[in-house]
Amino acid sequence: MTESEMRKMQEEAVRRAEEMQNRAKAQMHRQPQPEPPPPPPVKNENIVEERPVMQPEKPKQESSGIFEALMKDKERTLILSLILLLMDEQTDNSLILALLYLLI
Repeated sequence: MTESEMRKMQEEAVRRAEEMQNRAKAQMHRQPQPEPPPPPPVKNENIVEERPVMQPEKPKQESSGIFEALMKDKERTLILSLILLLMDEQTDNSLILALLYLLI
């Protein structure tokens, strides 16, 4: 690279940095429009409040199995597979612990 090319690159970098600073300053000076406060709720003593009726929770189906539960999160499944493979290969325990840390 010649000296003139290097100087052009430096000038371009300075110009870009100044442009970014100007955009950041313009963004900071913009005041967001405050939203009007919501109207206060009107209370009428003649109206009886309806409370939602609690529905009993439906029992979760446990027939899906462990395998299907693991396959829902593909990243965790991949990490678990790697851990099992590395444990079988007698790999360094620190690598296995690092992968276990990723599961948390």
